[in-house]
Amino acid sequence: MGICTICGQPAGFLRSNHPDCERSKVFARLSVDAIQERPADDFGQSIYKSLSEKLGRPYELESGRIEAVVNDVQRLKREGKLEEAIQVLLPQLDLWERDAAAGAGGVAPWYYEQAAIVYRKLKRFDDEIAVLERFAAQQHAPGASPPQLLKRLAMAKWYALQRSGVDAPRPVFEDVEADASAPVTSVPYAKPPPIKLAADQQPIYDFIALDVETANADLASICSIGLAHFKSGELFKKLTILVDPEDDFDPINISIHGITAEAVVGKPNMGRVFPVIAAALSDVVVVHHSHFDKTALNRAAIKHGAGFLPCVWLDTLRVARRAWPSLANDGRGYGIARLADEFSIEFQHHDAAEDARAAGLVLLRAMNDSGLDLVQWIRRVEEPIDGREAGKHARDGSGSGPLLGEVIVFTGKLEISREAAAQIASAAGCEVSDTVNQRTTILVVGDQDLRATKGQEKSSKHRKAGALIAKGCAIKIVGESDFRRLTNVTG
Repeated sequence: MGICTICGQPAGFLRSNHPDCERSKVFARLSVDAIQERPADDFGQSIYKSLSEKLGRPYELESGRIEAVVNDVQRLKREGKLEEAIQVLLPQLDLWERDAAAGAGGVAPWYYEQAAIVYRKLKRFDDEIAVLERFAAQQHAPGASPPQLLKRLAMAKWYALQRSGVDAPRPVFEDVEADASAPVTSVPYAKPPPIKLAADQQPIYDFIALDVETANADLASICSIGLAHFKSGELFKKLTILVDPEDDFDPINISIHGITAEAVVGKPNMGRVFPVIAAALSDVVVVHHSHFDKTALNRAAIKHGAGFLPCVWLDTLRVARRAWPSLANDGRGYGIARLADEFSIEFQHHDAAEDARAAGLVLLRAMNDSGLDLVQWIRRVEEPIDGREAGKHARDGSGSGPLLGEVIVFTGKLEISREAAAQIASAAGCEVSDTVNQRTTILVVGDQDLRATKGQEKSSKHRKAGALIAKGCAIKIVGESDFRRLTNVTG
């Protein structure tokens, strides 16, 4: 049992500090009096001091490096200047690897991927393999690209063997259908896989709520980030970070949040802010209202060559729809302003930190009203609003009706929805099951499927029912029209 070096309390096995203590430490370093007005230079130094110490050089010098490289490489590729693009990329690989060696995170996959793409276009296949092997040997920044690049490496080696006349088996990947005619493609930033929480990793009522505002319709033009840290079910600290989006401010957006181009002069851009935000939000639950904030940060990550934030997202819009389905009846929707009004939450709408605080309070209210804790809500939002697991329709019978005592299963394409069919069967007194087994007494197959079964492949449920019938089980296989007649449903 380890002891947390920050609070001195037991920290669990294989853990030096509580995750929440670490987050509070990072959050405090990020915010250092940030709720008060501070000069831009002072604020910038408070964010980058630790990074500068790690890198051994002023991190402010990195301000435009990432975006400039991305823009230059994309421009050179469009212009067909591939050799020049390589000359831009290679020094960046050295920089990323030096930073990684200094403890400032992993290398960004985008640069290696672009180098591999350019080498392939130049038919410099050995160099393509070399740069991908170079990537494979590094610690990788968060995101979904590392698996894709390792697949690219395996395919590049396979093609090299093919060119050499070696008849080697083509690599097969679990999530990629093998197709010998398909070209090698790259997915630089696909949707990141969900992060699972360990039982001792996330205190049940501790999370960080987040909101962003943008300068214009481009979601990557983030000009403000609001964070609200909730501990033990209460607001602990909140913070607003103004960001220079390095983009135009649309008058419509200004009218919404009040942030102007003048307000962000001298503020850090997302290329600077992203590494620190990623550190603060690593392996925590990040609460936000609607997909806007998550999408904006993902697009900003792509724009600046960073990986997606390594956190678990929880959308309070999806929470609200499941916690209070009756609110949908009046047509006012589930916007944060409506929910705040509904639950008497006072806040300043479109102030990023205030919107984040309101989202956090909505989640706490949902927890209180539903009895579900944080981890349970993370699971619940992935289920349909009515709580029924997608594709699952099992239910008990009504206790009376023409099919009382029967156990029914549906398969194939029905004219009515499977959900409606299950409700009809239940009302007719029938127990509805999702699987065929020895208890099954009726299998309902779509009429079209019954007509097409001769010489065609039957569904797995249909085949299993046939096998059980052969063993003596009394299962009746009927069509949808027969089912309707049995339940006295017309039309």
